[in-house]
Amino acid sequence: MSSLKSSAFSATRLTTSTFLIKEFDDIYSEHPLIYATLVPESHQTRSGTILLIDTGCGGASNDPDVQITSLREFIETVDVQDNDGRPLNPIDEEGGRMSYALIHHSVEQNQLTHNRCSSDSPILASSYSPKFISKSNIPENSLCNFLHIRTPEYVPTLVFDGHITHGMTILHTPGHTPDSLALYNSTSSPQMLYVGDTLYESAPIIFPNEGSIVDWFGSIERLIEFQKQILLNAGHVTYLRPALSILKAVKSFMEDVVEGREPVRRRWVKRGEESVGYKQGDGVFSLICPERLILDARRRRLGI
Repeated sequence: MSSLKSSAFSATRLTTSTFLIKEFDDIYSEHPLIYATLVPESHQTRSGTILLIDTGCGGASNDPDVQITSLREFIETVDVQDNDGRPLNPIDEEGGRMSYALIHHSVEQNQLTHNRCSSDSPILASSYSPKFISKSNIPENSLCNFLHIRTPEYVPTLVFDGHITHGMTILHTPGHTPDSLALYNSTSSPQMLYVGDTLYESAPIIFPNEGSIVDWFGSIERLIEFQKQILLNAGHVTYLRPALSILKAVKSFMEDVVEGREPVRRRWVKRGEESVGYKQGDGVFSLICPERLILDARRRRLGI
């Protein structure tokens, strides 16, 4: 049965099999973008699988009257106009539903999610830095300690670079955090690249203390090597944008920052570190990060 309750989420179709879910008024001002890909049934899943790329901020809305704050409840009960007026995962004729699989672009944002889609859903994460997402380090590295919220408990499945699941190729793209991932779907039409918090337009690209601009440049250069007509989808703001032009543009902006051509617009202390803010004068990119990350990148790139 579909729900008429108000919801913290909305959904629109991106491709024949992928929907964009927006959490549009969260208390953290993250406004995360969640991607749900409907994967047909296989020998492993009789009813098919919904592959969720990130899970948002747990439905923590600024609107106290919002009734649906669970992502799972939204997916299973709220009618979506672009899905022929049906929920994304309704009960099928045999009384079942599609199963769920989750991929986290990084541990940071998704630790805010308190309502997981299923207690038995596999959750895939990067194997690049197991220590970074270890049980003892997750409360700090996920920002749960900083935000004074409970750290959800789960055991992720760590996957290697190049691992393929549900048609998605997982790419290790450290930079924003050591565990950052990108996902490449070569089977969709058009082909898609999902980059999480690595970059986006019209909102500050934020690096936490644990990030590395040096590693970020390496990841961006790797993604640029695709040289294909791919559309880029980010974890905030940006979706269905031409990947190659966006990647080259954001790399140029970050080079201007590191090489001193962009002025610092703001300084403050965050999580115990001197932080700086940059805003591209006539462009769409901006940056917030510990100044230490910029100085380190400047030394590494310019040899000073």
